[in-house]
Amino acid sequence: MIMRKIPAVLPFIILLLFHNVSAGSPHVGDDFMERFITAVNSDNYSLIEPYMSDQLKAQFTRDYFEEVRELTLKNYGRLISYTYEGNETEGEIVRLKYTVKAERGSFPVLLAYRDGKLVGLALGIRPKPNPTGMMASMGGTLLALIGLYAWRRRLSLPEIALGSALALALSIVIPFYSITGTLLLPRSAAIVIVSLLTSLTVEGGKYYLSKNRDGFSLGLGLGLGQFILLALGTFVATNFIMKLPVSFTGSVVPLFLEAFIFTVFYALSTEIYSRKRALRFFLAFTALEFLALGLLNAGRVYESLLFITVGIGVALKLRG
Repeated sequence: MIMRKIPAVLPFIILLLFHNVSAGSPHVGDDFMERFITAVNSDNYSLIEPYMSDQLKAQFTRDYFEEVRELTLKNYGRLISYTYEGNETEGEIVRLKYTVKAERGSFPVLLAYRDGKLVGLALGIRPKPNPTGMMASMGGTLLALIGLYAWRRRLSLPEIALGSALALALSIVIPFYSITGTLLLPRSAAIVIVSLLTSLTVEGGKYYLSKNRDGFSLGLGLGLGQFILLALGTFVATNFIMKLPVSFTGSVVPLFLEAFIFTVFYALSTEIYSRKRALRFFLAFTALEFLALGLLNAGRVYESLLFITVGIGVALKLRG
């Protein structure tokens, strides 16, 4: 869903765990940089693991390394070399600046040390624009719109507009969860907490607004807002105004299916909220979305969509 992806429009920043640190030499990071380049090129996380503090390891896990590696190779190609650019000191904090040269460009790296141990790491990786991914996401929602309209034959434009407005509001709130969770929690805990807060917020908004309204159109508007309006607006604004490429980095088919299935789920589940105000339905749909978002944020797209498909089935059964 687009709200989950919005933090990725910023330069890909990882772990700013800069506590009280000191480094004996400004080039203490050279050895790590050599291992980092080899690790990315050869898919060998074990080369950099011994250099990291326990706290950094909890954030920069093997799974997270795989995500970073995939993003790096896809956008920059194989890494070639690094250049030391200098350092800066703030109290006991010493930050070492590097630039990594790759086959297709370069990106900055910032390291922080404490007693010779790496405790902070930031990578300035920027995904290249992926209009194909954006079109796939939009196409999935448009197909859902056509199919749902052909099935129901009646939609409320004001409710669709309200659902799209809800998507805009959620796009402001939910990235705050992601950024805060990434900075304060280990990756596994952040996925759980962020997914839970996101599902509660999305389903809470749907449940509240659907009272005495056409919930079907409201939920459809939420899908249109997320996967078409926000996708298009974010892509244009970040790539052509802010010059920060938006990250539609997934494969075309998963992006298409994600948009299609989530849009159908939003329409049907919100219709249930407008018809049946029982709290148990809210809890059921929230639980399914929580599980789906958790898997989606962990990179397990198809398993995630399976839970949302179950939610569609539950909504159809309740609809009668």
